[in-house]
Amino acid sequence: MAYTLTGRKGGTVRFEPFSSGIVESESEGYSSSVTSNPIENGAEINDHVNNAAGTLSISGTLIGGDHAINALKAMRDSRDIITYVGVTRMTNLVFTNLKFDRSYKNRDGASFSATFKQIQTSSPEYVPMDEAQTMVSQDAGKSSDQQLAKTANAGMTTVSVQSVSSTSADRHSASYKRPSSPAPLTRITGGYDGLARPVALVQ
Repeated sequence: MAYTLTGRKGGTVRFEPFSSGIVESESEGYSSSVTSNPIENGAEINDHVNNAAGTLSISGTLIGGDHAINALKAMRDSRDIITYVGVTRMTNLVFTNLKFDRSYKNRDGASFSATFKQIQTSSPEYVPMDEAQTMVSQDAGKSSDQQLAKTANAGMTTVSVQSVSSTSADRHSASYKRPSSPAPLTRITGGYDGLARPVALVQ
């Protein structure tokens, strides 16, 4: 059986007996944490479970030169996202530890161990720049609100289309044609003329 580590950027490293090497052990792990909220009588309420990312550890032997060693190092250095296929199959893995041990018993290779952690990826939201966007979301009657449905896109100006009766239009026009009331010609209240006058003191 062939064991493989496939990276999105770094290609594939195959572990084949008598050719490139072998994976001798696999260990996968999963952990969770439970929230604890104490209440008055001393008990605790556990109302939520958080699942931690899965982990994978493999170890084995590489033979036949440094090709596989250098490929694993390149995957780790480039922060590659890896899929492992063996007895265990796991995706979205990144290196958290990589170790090589060399000895005279394997001059052209090394024993190795690697630890991985699963990650979650998501796609960012984006707005395509090559498509025209309307200025108002209610344009062309898209809104269920009757008044907003009348809103139209007129370039840089948002115009609300609404019918007005002729009586209202005449009344609006007449309000601008009436002369304004004249200002009073004389002051109703007296003003200070700048002369000092004696003030009677009350005993």
